[in-house]
Amino acid sequence: MDTNTPALYDVLPEQPDADLVARYREEGYLAFRQVLTPEEVKAASDGINQLVHKYAFNDALSERIYKAKEQKMQNGRGMLFKSRTSDFHFQVEGDYEARPDRLDELADNIRKFQSYTQELPIYDFIANRHPRLRALLGAVLGPDYQPYSSMALCKPAGIGAAKPWHQDLAYFAVNRFDGVAGVWIALDPATVANGCMHVIPGGHRTGPRPHYWSKVDCEITTEEVAPAAAVAIELPPGGLMVFDGLLPHETPANRSPLRRRALQFHYRSAATQVVPREEYQKKFAGPDGLFLGCDYSKVATKE
Repeated sequence: MDTNTPALYDVLPEQPDADLVARYREEGYLAFRQVLTPEEVKAASDGINQLVHKYAFNDALSERIYKAKEQKMQNGRGMLFKSRTSDFHFQVEGDYEARPDRLDELADNIRKFQSYTQELPIYDFIANRHPRLRALLGAVLGPDYQPYSSMALCKPAGIGAAKPWHQDLAYFAVNRFDGVAGVWIALDPATVANGCMHVIPGGHRTGPRPHYWSKVDCEITTEEVAPAAAVAIELPPGGLMVFDGLLPHETPANRSPLRRRALQFHYRSAATQVVPREEYQKKFAGPDGLFLGCDYSKVATKE
């Protein structure tokens, strides 16, 4: 297979065939330009605005955590809003000053939403009941797959920070690494200019790679990734990609005048179980037995 040509298709079929699944196994991802309808895209994007207005600076519903002074890692500096009644939370971009008199502007300067599928019906539908996505996940993970996590990733215009090269399984405490898939859905045009996804085709087949906490984020060490081998996955609103949990990927900074919102969900196969972090760390390790993933105990002391 030609890994220099992105595994990008016009439409996600109702039922992926064996050739699509084989390409996913070989290259570690598949992308489709048309999955969500324009109405679904609008509802999902408007939902971000709704949730910002509902929770931001509402002391009865959420608490605020100011992290800029205590957090040395760039991608952890934005103000955090946490629901008082659920796991839902969202973080403001680190270079933006959140203010209660600018909620419309704040909604365009969010960095990340998390644990939001139960906040609005549109997110529950996309994540759990969308028929074409269910068929795709069933084809790559098996029919009894389970949801694992939900995030909405937003790169504000001009100040959207980069997410460096990493493997998602460097974060996830599971017992095996062949049964986790991420789904990334564009809500705005995702282009090279505003920070679309970049992947290294086939990079999942080499297994776990060493990660470290830089001044930006947790990332793969520079000698363990070859950016020249990467391909950019540009998608229109409603486009979608599915990718293996070990696939190295990044999203560059957004210095363009256009925001870039996206939904992201992760799923695990029935055979993939969440395990104690100690057990997971013994598996996500190098030949010497040392953990290669993102060790949160090192974040507070990192210079």
